[in-house]
Amino acid sequence: MFASLFPNLQLLDLTRCSGITEHGIGQVLRTCRKIRHLNLYNCPKLTSLGINFELPNLEVLDLTNTRLSDEALCVITMSCPALLHLSLLLCKEITDKGVMDVVNNCTKLREINLQGCLKVHANVVASMVLLCPSLRKIVAPPDFPLNYRTRKFFSPYGCLLE
Repeated sequence: MFASLFPNLQLLDLTRCSGITEHGIGQVLRTCRKIRHLNLYNCPKLTSLGINFELPNLEVLDLTNTRLSDEALCVITMSCPALLHLSLLLCKEITDKGVMDVVNNCTKLREINLQGCLKVHANVVASMVLLCPSLRKIVAPPDFPLNYRTRKFFSPYGCLLE
């Protein structure tokens, strides 16, 4: 019902909506296709987003502290070709495979936050930078060596590492 009242909705902030379900968010996303900014920060029940939707205008997606799987992340990013900013902060189920799917599906991606993604390894960062030249900022996973040498290596690619 909510979604049918606001079909031109561009910003949806569901921060800390612990009761939101895949079915509920899926209905909203299938109806409100003009969303540009979607914040699902700390929605711990989410393991997918209702899967069958397309958000061709989505630019900012915050999935911080959700329980999304690699498979769900792949489907989500295939549905969001204009994605510029993605936060996967504390997404403990995401692995290297999920991150590489993001890089392959989101060719316009400029920023990604992988802080607290315990299953994402440091070696995936180099692949990300080489495969996605639009990337300008990466908040690296926990085991990435943030030192002068690595920052200098990535600086010619125009990518800031934090």
